[in-house]
Amino acid sequence: MGIYRFWRDLGYAIGGLGLGLAASLTGLAEPAFWFVAGSMFLSGGLLFWLSEETHPRLDPADPPEPAEA
Repeated sequence: MGIYRFWRDLGYAIGGLGLGLAASLTGLAEPAFWFVAGSMFLSGGLLFWLSEETHPRLDPADPPEPAEA
């Protein structure tokens, strides 16, 4: 939960500045869109590669229990 809140709040703090800077430097809105898309892709990739699953039923290292008949 803390990581989710951190990334969300960081997006509010830095996202607007980066979006405005990209639009200001280029004079167009399209590069600002790509800045946001790239930032989201990068942060999602970081979370995917650096975090681990903590939900016991979704942990791939823990094999599922056999079903009883």
